Amino acid sequence: MKRILIVAAQPLSRLGLRALLADRDDLEAVGETGAFDDAARLAHDLGADVALAAWEPAVAAELAALAEALEATGTALVLLGDAPGATELGGLLAGAVRGFLLADASADEIAAAVGAVAQGLVVLEPLLGRTLAAAAPLTSAVDAQLEEDLTPREHEVLALLALGLPNKTIASRLHISEHTVKFHVGSIMAKLGAASRTEAVTTAARRGLLTL
Repeated sequence: MKRILIVAAQPLSRLGLRALLADRDDLEAVGETGAFDDAARLAHDLGADVALAAWEPAVAAELAALAEALEATGTALVLLGDAPGATELGGLLAGAVRGFLLADASADEIAAAVGAVAQGLVVLEPLLGRTLAAAAPLTSAVDAQLEEDLTPREHEVLALLALGLPNKTIASRLHISEHTVKFHVGSIMAKLGAASRTEAVTTAARRGLLTL
């Protein structure tokens, strides 16, 4: 059973999310809060696997800050709400947000997303994925050169990063040392201009180097 912290500015939003999860035997709402600046501490104290937060443009900055704070605690952040613009969505996914579902997502869809992000994967509503891809298509020589600059081994490591696998598992899959995996991950992040593994995967997907 995955432990969920509900985060939403509006009490009705928190009530709705709690009701949606109430009958699940694979998800447990262990707490809720409308205070974004305290949610990371609460997630840590409650041992939450995932924070499920209501997305609103008015609290975009607070949610981005929360995503970064949660990353340090090992708690993933999944957002639910109306479709944001491609620029907003790209910015969220370039940070520590691990998933985005539309506001009308079912309990089954939420459960599937929670399970995926708890394993280190990135989850994105297909409609939003198409929006993001359409807004940032492959561009001329820059992306072509980038793809050439990634070595075949780096492409292999990147594909396994997209599955959310830790370095030890990647090393086992590719029959190389963890030290070598760390070297490849660092090289991939540098070439993609990414500050985190999540950002590297998101940037690579946006540039057509892999499919999430």
